[in-house]
Amino acid sequence: MNPRRLLPLALSFLLTALFLALALYRVDFEKLAHTLISADYRLIALAALCWLTGYGLRTARWQKFLAPTKKIPFARLFSPLIIGFAFNNLLPGRPGEFARAYLLGTREGLSKTMALATIVAERVADGMMVIVFLLIALGASIPLRLVFPAGVQTLVALAVILFGGALAGLLLLLARADRVLTSVRVVTRCLPGALAARIEKMLNAFVVGLHAFKSAGQVAAIGALSLGVWSLDALAYFAMLCAFGALPDVSWRAAAAPLMTGIINLGIMIPAAPGGLGPYEAAGVFALAAFGVNPTLAASIALSAHAVQYFMVTGLGLFFTWRAGISLAQPQVDD
Repeated sequence: MNPRRLLPLALSFLLTALFLALALYRVDFEKLAHTLISADYRLIALAALCWLTGYGLRTARWQKFLAPTKKIPFARLFSPLIIGFAFNNLLPGRPGEFARAYLLGTREGLSKTMALATIVAERVADGMMVIVFLLIALGASIPLRLVFPAGVQTLVALAVILFGGALAGLLLLLARADRVLTSVRVVTRCLPGALAARIEKMLNAFVVGLHAFKSAGQVAAIGALSLGVWSLDALAYFAMLCAFGALPDVSWRAAAAPLMTGIINLGIMIPAAPGGLGPYEAAGVFALAAFGVNPTLAASIALSAHAVQYFMVTGLGLFFTWRAGISLAQPQVDD
């Protein structure tokens, strides 16, 4: 293997080991096994159904991002989306975003860079939902007279800065595309003509992928679908809390579920091993610690939730990959 690829891979697995240690170092593994056996698997199945339905809403939202360029049937978008998430679960470096763009561009005759832009816009929309659900959790904690640790408040501030800045950057690029293109031409003037032209073409295609933001109706639909996706995610975590008997009071579960939703999704952004192993579990334990859930029970819930999502999405993705005759080799976004 190329040494330049080996170092990031080694670092990602080191991070996974570190976060797993953080999540599990206070766990009683005998009690953890008993907790996993005694869980209500009917509620875990309900959580799985919520997550699966959420991927359906994600597909509908992707349709909205692509609508200004091409109206694509739901059935033709669902499999590339699932394949992309499965690739992220199986391969290092989150290649699933590029796999989605490559597969969609090849199937539909679209610019792959444009397709990638819609996926970047999706991620920013998800980031805004992270902020919304962390704020919901903070609001829900007030009647409970629960004061979250300073770390939770810091995460909210970081999410606002990170995703708010990303959204502002995309909107600025869309609004000032001509000026950005002029600046790029100045920078690429010293490059070979063919390369400079290709960069310009890719930038134009990327801007086209953001055109959904130009329509108030499309933005409203994207916002509503994003809220649906993330509400189902929170409902799934609520079901997991019920399945393991954590926080018997419904109001506490209702506050914990959105906090888990926000913090876990922030955690899996950390470039660890494929599938977010380690950061997912550490984030779940951290979120539940704010509600006084003991580490063993918290780890049981986090491990189970992660396993359900991982095997469901990866299994579906591998099925669609096999049916489409796609290789697991990392595709390139090349127009």
